[in-house]
Amino acid sequence: MSHKGIRLLLEDTAKSLGDDIQFDYGRTSDFNQLRNKQYPFISVSPLNASASYAVNNTFNYSKTYQVQMAFYQLDREDSDQSSYALILDQMNELADNFVNKLNYYIERCQIDSDDIIITNVSQQPFIKATADILTGYIMTLSIQVSDNFNYCGLGC
Repeated sequence: MSHKGIRLLLEDTAKSLGDDIQFDYGRTSDFNQLRNKQYPFISVSPLNASASYAVNNTFNYSKTYQVQMAFYQLDREDSDQSSYALILDQMNELADNFVNKLNYYIERCQIDSDDIIITNVSQQPFIKATADILTGYIMTLSIQVSDNFNYCGLGC
């Protein structure tokens, strides 16, 4: 099980949604400093994790990663409710496609359902945020992985 495996799984899933989607892993302050951004943009914040042993506090080591990711689309400072509602519609669909594709890759790579569990998926909208004037969603989810989890890429 590794931070790298989860990070790559998230990146591969995001990039598989379309050639026009840009992806980044890092702090929001780092995202704000990127130049030549193209939208839509999916940005994953550094992963937080907690670990535990499932059996008698000595066996079946697992980690639960708390994932926070933003689905950004360029807005305009003077956009009205109907304009940013359309952007929210698009970013909601992109976020749903991401979660469904993530589940698809888990199945395609024949990762045992005991080795990876996705829970607590939630979305919160934001409107005209950041210096770039972006609208979209912040998605949070928990990914629990067992000690047996191994992700090597979509080549599976």
